[in-house]
Amino acid sequence: MTAIAEFGASAAAKHDALVQRLAGLSAEFGESLAAKIHEVRRIWSLIPNAPSAEEARSALVKIHDIVHTLAGAGKSFGFPRISTAAAPLDGLFRLVSEQAGRGHAESLTLEEIAQVEILIQALENAAAAPGEAIDLEDMGDAPAAAETHHRPTYVLVLAGPSETDTVSLRDALEGCGYRTKVLRTADDMPAELSRGERGIVLADVSAGDRHLELLRHNMSLAHLPLILCSSQTGFADRLSAVRHGAAAFVARPFELEHLVERIAALEENDYDRPYRVVIAEDDGPLSSFYQAALEHAGMETRVIRRPSKLLDTLSGFDPDIILMDLYMPECTGLDLAQIVRQFPAYTTIPILFLSTESRLDLQLRARHLGADDFLPKPLQPGQLISAVTSRANRYRELKKLTDRDSLTGLLNHTNILRNLERELSVAGRTENPVSFAMIDIDHFKSVNDTYGHVVGDQVILRVTHLVRNRLRQVDYVGRYGGEEFAVVMPNTDAAAAKEVMDKLREAAQELEHESEQGSFRVTFSCGIGAYPAFKSVLDLTQAADDALYRAKRAGRNQVVIGEI
Repeated sequence: MTAIAEFGASAAAKHDALVQRLAGLSAEFGESLAAKIHEVRRIWSLIPNAPSAEEARSALVKIHDIVHTLAGAGKSFGFPRISTAAAPLDGLFRLVSEQAGRGHAESLTLEEIAQVEILIQALENAAAAPGEAIDLEDMGDAPAAAETHHRPTYVLVLAGPSETDTVSLRDALEGCGYRTKVLRTADDMPAELSRGERGIVLADVSAGDRHLELLRHNMSLAHLPLILCSSQTGFADRLSAVRHGAAAFVARPFELEHLVERIAALEENDYDRPYRVVIAEDDGPLSSFYQAALEHAGMETRVIRRPSKLLDTLSGFDPDIILMDLYMPECTGLDLAQIVRQFPAYTTIPILFLSTESRLDLQLRARHLGADDFLPKPLQPGQLISAVTSRANRYRELKKLTDRDSLTGLLNHTNILRNLERELSVAGRTENPVSFAMIDIDHFKSVNDTYGHVVGDQVILRVTHLVRNRLRQVDYVGRYGGEEFAVVMPNTDAAAAKEVMDKLREAAQELEHESEQGSFRVTFSCGIGAYPAFKSVLDLTQAADDALYRAKRAGRNQVVIGEI
C-alpha cells in the first residue's frame, strides 16, 4: 500500500470513529429529550403556586437552564426542530429570569403566560420528530499523525530563467542544512516525498509563470507549500502569487538569511504542536460533542464543567483558545472572562463565547469585558473547527512576534524558560524525567572577529537548523542569548539527553562554513541538568550552566552532565 493510500485508509477510519462517537452522543441526547421536556412542563405548572418569590425565581432558573441547553444543542445533535422550538423559550425565560428579582410568576402578563403555553406545546411537538444525521460537512480530513522526529525539509527549486542562479541557490540552501533538488521535469521528484516526507517548493517567476505548469500537473507537488520569488514586486505580481496558492512571496534580490527565515517559518507551521483548546461548558453531552469534533481535527482539549476550575486548567495546559458558554453555574461567562483577563499571561488568549444570545448590546458588552467573538449555538462540527482553527492560528502567529528570537525564529530566553517550567510541572505529576541542555558555540567571538558578524549570524542560523531538525517534535529549542542555545527535552533522562547532544555535537563539527577568507568549522560545548535530580527551574538551569562551564574548562567540544 502506498503512503497516500495508507493515509486515505487512516483518515477514513478516523472519520468513521468520529461518526460513531457523535452518533452515540446524538442517541443519548434523543433518549433524554422526553424527560427534559417533561421537566419543563412540570416546573412551569408549579410556578403560579410557588409559595415565595425566591422559589419562583429558582424554578425560572431551572426552566431556563433546560431550554437554554436544548436551544444550543438540538441542531448539533441532529434535532434541528428542538433548537428552533426551544430558542424563543430560551429568550423569554432569560428575560423573565433577569426580571425575577422584582417579583415571581405574577410579573408575567396573561398574554405572556399564554405564549409560554404555546411555546412549550411546540417544544413537545418537536420532540416527536425523528432525529437526523449530524452534519459533518466542511470538516476536512483528520490530520496525519505527527512525526516524532524532525527531518531536514526538502526544498525543491523549480529551474528558473538562469541556470547559474538556480544552482547557486541550491548550493546555498544545502549549506544551510536543507536537502535541496532542482526540478526540471516531474521525473525529478525525490522518492522521499512520495513516502510522506516534508517538502517546500521554491519557484522564481521573474521571467513569467510558465515554470508553474509543473505544479499544476503534478499532484505530488501541488500539495506542498509554495514560495514564489520574483524581481517584479508590484501589486499584480503579489496577486498572482496569491492566486497560485503561494504561502510566501519573496522579492528579489534577497538575502539568503531572509529566504531561510521564510522557509523556517513554514517548517515551524508544519512542526507546531496541535492547537490546545479549553472548553468551559457545563452541559456534559454538548462539551463531549465539541471535544469529539476538535480532537478529530487533531487538537488537544481540556473540558471544565465548573468555572472555578478554569484557572487550574489554564496554568497546566497553556491553551491557544478558550471556548466558553455564556451562561454557567457559579458565574456567567462575562464574569469568568474578566477573571481570566486579570492575569497578564492570559490577556491575549482568544476567548470565544458559545451562546444562543442574540442581543447586540450584550455581545458588545462581552467584547468590552474581554471576549473576542461570539459563536452562535447550535454549531455544526465543521463550523466549530473552522472558527477555532482560524483564531488559534492567528494567536500563535502573533505570539511568534513576541515569543521568538528575531534571527533564528527559536523561542527567546523568557519563553524557553516558561516551557521548562511547564514541563517540570507536568513531570511533577507524572514522575517522568526532564532534561535541560545549554549549548554554546566554542570560540564564537573569534568567528565574529575573523570573519565578520554577517558570517557569524550565518553560523548561528546553520547551527539552529541542525539542532531543530535533529530533535523531536516534543522538544523545545530556544536561543538563550548570543551564541547560546537551550533545549528542553521532556521524558528524557540525563544519559539519553547526553547521547542526543553528542550526536548533535559530532554533526555540528562536520558543517563547512563559507567566508571570503575561506571555509572553516566550529564546535560547541554542552551542559545538561536533569529532573528529578534538580527540582526547580533555577536549580536546573544553574546545573546546566555549571556543567557547560566544566565542559569549556575541560577543553570544549564535549557534553557534560550536571552533578548535585
